[in-house]
Amino acid sequence: MSTTGSSAQLLLDARAAEALPASPERLAAASYDAFTAQSAQEQDLLECELHALGRTADALALEFQPPYGDGPVQDGDGPVQDGVRLGVSREEFTAFFARLGMTEVGAAGGFDPFLHETAELVPAEDPGAPIELLDVLWPGLVFGELLFARAGVRVRAGARVAEPGRADASPVYWAFRRRGRRPVDLSQGWGSDAQGSTSHRMDFRTADGDRLNVVRTPERLSDHLDRENSCRLTGAEAEELLRHRCLLRRPAGQPEPVVDSPEAADFWPFDWTLPEPAACSPDCRDHGSNWQRP
Repeated sequence: MSTTGSSAQLLLDARAAEALPASPERLAAASYDAFTAQSAQEQDLLECELHALGRTADALALEFQPPYGDGPVQDGDGPVQDGVRLGVSREEFTAFFARLGMTEVGAAGGFDPFLHETAELVPAEDPGAPIELLDVLWPGLVFGELLFARAGVRVRAGARVAEPGRADASPVYWAFRRRGRRPVDLSQGWGSDAQGSTSHRMDFRTADGDRLNVVRTPERLSDHLDRENSCRLTGAEAEELLRHRCLLRRPAGQPEPVVDSPEAADFWPFDWTLPEPAACSPDCRDHGSNWQRP
């Protein structure tokens, strides 16, 4: 059961009215050079506003995520109002964010983890078959060079490349809400202060290449491999996690973790960045001179 399209549109219009006044200024900072030239305070403001808007995108995108069906509304099945699905269409979803200056991406070309989140995986007969884009389930969105939201896609791949039940069902990082898989977001498990101060992941596609997870206190990914209490991944696995925001396969040499277990959501990639910095920042938890260990 869904509300009428007009009811859904009224809610989207109300949210757009809240977000629109700040949109032109935010768009001016939506390039890598402009963002990195800003003060820390200006960067924080943009990151937090984008994270808040990203939570709206996550809630609206639930409408297009598996598992599907028109049965009774369950917690997390949203977007809902008064226990009824809103019935937001893809056109309404895209139009809402277009009003804020965003552009739809992800429908053209092959699979690209910068633009695509694996939502459904169809096994290929060849276990070594690369990831092939089959369908776009919900749109991706960009602000100029800045990625706002990846498109959710159905793909086909061989089991040595992406395992069914893991590439499409393991915890997805830098996500606030998902249907059918566990999201891992830095605002989760904290009080109300963290809800308004969590940063959006800042990924930029520039003429000089992709800049992934641009943060002020970057950790050198390769310096954190195979350390006690560290990420427990190989270099290739860690880079894959950063690029895809989830595990594609069971980590090599590790026991089989339950896909949605705490261990599967405990790799903590939030300060990794690509290209790698020359060294970890002074605030790095393993190597930083400023880090105060307990």
